[in-house]
Amino acid sequence: MKKTVLGAAALLLAAACQPTEQEERSLNVSPTELSFTAVGAASQTVTVTANNVTWEYTVPAVSQEWLSVTQQGTTLTVSVSDNQLAEERIGQIRIDATDNSKLPARSVTVRQEANPEPPQVSLSVEPASLTFPAEGAAPQQVTVTAEPESMEWRAESDDDAQGWVTLTQEKGQLTVAVSDNPETRRRTGKVVVTPQHTAASPKTIVIVQEAKVLPPSLSADTEGPIAWEYDNDTGTVINIAAVNVQWSAKAVDDDGSTLPWLSVYQAEDYINAVPQRNTDSAPRSGFIVITADREEVAELRIPVSQGGAPDHLSTLTGDLDLMTLDFDHGYSTLMPYAPDDTMIPVSTWDINILTDGVTPSMGGIEGSGHRLHFMPVTERIEMNDDDMYILPDGEYKIVPAPLDSDGGGVYKAPWTIEQGSEGETVWSKYMGFWYQEYKENTVTASAPIISGTVTVTKMEGFENSYVFEFDLLDDIGNRLTGTYSGSIGLNVNGRQLPD
Repeated sequence: MKKTVLGAAALLLAAACQPTEQEERSLNVSPTELSFTAVGAASQTVTVTANNVTWEYTVPAVSQEWLSVTQQGTTLTVSVSDNQLAEERIGQIRIDATDNSKLPARSVTVRQEANPEPPQVSLSVEPASLTFPAEGAAPQQVTVTAEPESMEWRAESDDDAQGWVTLTQEKGQLTVAVSDNPETRRRTGKVVVTPQHTAASPKTIVIVQEAKVLPPSLSADTEGPIAWEYDNDTGTVINIAAVNVQWSAKAVDDDGSTLPWLSVYQAEDYINAVPQRNTDSAPRSGFIVITADREEVAELRIPVSQGGAPDHLSTLTGDLDLMTLDFDHGYSTLMPYAPDDTMIPVSTWDINILTDGVTPSMGGIEGSGHRLHFMPVTERIEMNDDDMYILPDGEYKIVPAPLDSDGGGVYKAPWTIEQGSEGETVWSKYMGFWYQEYKENTVTASAPIISGTVTVTKMEGFENSYVFEFDLLDDIGNRLTGTYSGSIGLNVNGRQLPD
């Protein structure tokens, strides 16, 4: 027991003699405040006492213009420049531990008396702004007047002027030069003239350089020639690049007369040249002329042409056996949609006979395969409660579209089908009776049917199914023959009737 007690006593004595962390690590400065006279002040020292810590000192940027510190061991030597101001100035030196000891920072406050007789100093610049042309600018001079004349000064460009403003400093004069401005917008920067004495305020010179002026020019994204097919009525967009000019465009022939078949629509930076459909077999040509309002800018002449209409529209190279095409379904619409409309004396059936892989869609046909499209005209079919609308059996003849005395359309005669023709726009290119082959939604072969017959026979037991016998001729004498038996998928008033 005695040994144990003695051991405990020894431990307690050792703990009492062990220094704490605060006693092991310390950081102090002396003195914590320095005072200097306004002019001719001698340097003063500060002693840093550090116990088991490393340290460093800093001077805030705002005080560095007049307050300087040097270190030699644990001594800091503090110096101040003459105070040229009629007011006291105060700075600070900060001493921080740098070894993560978490000791609080120490500081030394530095005071310098106000100057009872501050020097009469001033700085002025003339002119306070300079403007340079965009290219080939001659250097310009700024007169810098310092009071007293012996006071030194320095000139520096700000960030906006770096790289294009060059300064040459001489006694009482600053020469400013600029490089050529490569941009089409003006640029600005500043030059700051700072006096040696803080009692004098810095002066700013504004530098302006005008934008580069590009020479007038006119160009188009094509020189041509532009060639259109006879049936092109969507036109071609031509982009125009105009620099410091106004321009206009027109379509003319070789003699300079306006082209009646080509319209030129002008926008701010492009034109849209839209030809009319050429119904003549002869090709035609001309120019789009783009003219600037500056005589030194040459006009642009873009040759244009349009092919003549073909003497036939069929692309078939011989007779076609329709039975080899495997037509397997139909789609039809009874027109008008309201059969009880007494204003219309006939009824028209819009019928598509299709092969597998081809389906009607909004505004056209989708898929790959074959299509027969024709529109039989019958006597008027009245709306009925049983939704029974039967295409009458019999022979329907392919005939030209009837015209009235004014050239407008009239109602077609019953038991006829309008022959195939080409419409005036790309949206109505296939009018009347046509055979068409599609590949991936695009017509790759076609033939307008201009004569022949379609014989219709109703199939017993099926409401909307028929037998169609075709004996047809296209516009170059190819014969298209065959039979389709099956549904035509009738739609009336926007709804499909059951087969």
